[in-house]
Amino acid sequence: MTDLARLGRVLPGRLVWPVGSGAFRLFLALLVAVHHLTDFWFGKYAVYVFFVLSGFWVETMWQGRYALTRRPWLTFVVSRLWRLAPVMLLAGGLAMLALPAMGGTTADLNLDHPVHLALSSALLLGYAWLPFQPVPPAWSLDIEMQFYLAAPMMVLAVRSFPALWVLVGAGAVALGATVLGGPSTLPKYLVLFAAGMVAARTGWRPPGWMAVLSAVLFVVLVPLLGLSPWRGIYVVVDGVQGALFRWNLAYNLVLAASSIPFALYTVRQPSDAADRCMGDLSYIVYLLHWSAVQWVLLHVPSLVGRAVFGAAATAGVVVLSWAIWRWFDRPIDALRSRWVASRLLPAAKDAGVPEPAGP
Repeated sequence: MTDLARLGRVLPGRLVWPVGSGAFRLFLALLVAVHHLTDFWFGKYAVYVFFVLSGFWVETMWQGRYALTRRPWLTFVVSRLWRLAPVMLLAGGLAMLALPAMGGTTADLNLDHPVHLALSSALLLGYAWLPFQPVPPAWSLDIEMQFYLAAPMMVLAVRSFPALWVLVGAGAVALGATVLGGPSTLPKYLVLFAAGMVAARTGWRPPGWMAVLSAVLFVVLVPLLGLSPWRGIYVVVDGVQGALFRWNLAYNLVLAASSIPFALYTVRQPSDAADRCMGDLSYIVYLLHWSAVQWVLLHVPSLVGRAVFGAAATAGVVVLSWAIWRWFDRPIDALRSRWVASRLLPAAKDAGVPEPAGP
């Protein structure tokens, strides 16, 4: 599906119950936009679930495609960089052009060496360490690229050790890295990627009842909690964090863990053209929404106005993201897919191995 009108007809319904893997990823991206537009601090939840899904897809794609190519690790890293970097560079360029409208100046770009900014934007490494990030949500791409570099070792670990050992070991590394503090690096999030990889490796298929329960837990832990005396865990009022906000990180982790069954249920469902389009749009929306949201926060003071303009801005971001996907991202990705196919080993080519579905 490439027609915007047809996509618009199915989009609302699929986001209400995002059971398709692409629809769910777009739902998470839009949730990050809501997080940045409001005082509800649950954006990290969406990123954590993205990391789990990334682990699942990397394990799936490695075994189904990249392990069958010449120089698998090199092919994999180049392919993932090729998949993510073009849109990242475009989003960064647009964000720099939009700086004056967001209340920033070009001086912000000089807080660090421009070479660091350029290389981090192009290679996705070190972006989380920039003192000024034109696209702040892209900090997670830094973690993703670190994961891609370590993927062969993690694939080996998942295949060599029992699933419980892998999860306990990755959890211990994540806990230790979090306690030690420091900048955002892969070890802090290792257990999330490992959870997705283990699920793919073991072929775990959450049953429908578990997916429904997972969705119900999300409803209980987000909207209903916001109406309770414990809403201070994730609600910031007028920029002031409440006494319970120290539990926000734990809250986001619990929320993400409760959503894992639903997330892994979606990846087992049939995916049509519209769902695959939504999955591709999720990445573009995730990067583009920041500038639009910041403009609304800067220029619209009232809550009602922010709700109206925020909804309109988000809809505009989705439309712009579709245009970028249609005429920029998709043609580039087609070239990437053909390049990966050209590196398949002769036996895999003769067998007609298809490229596994994935982001």
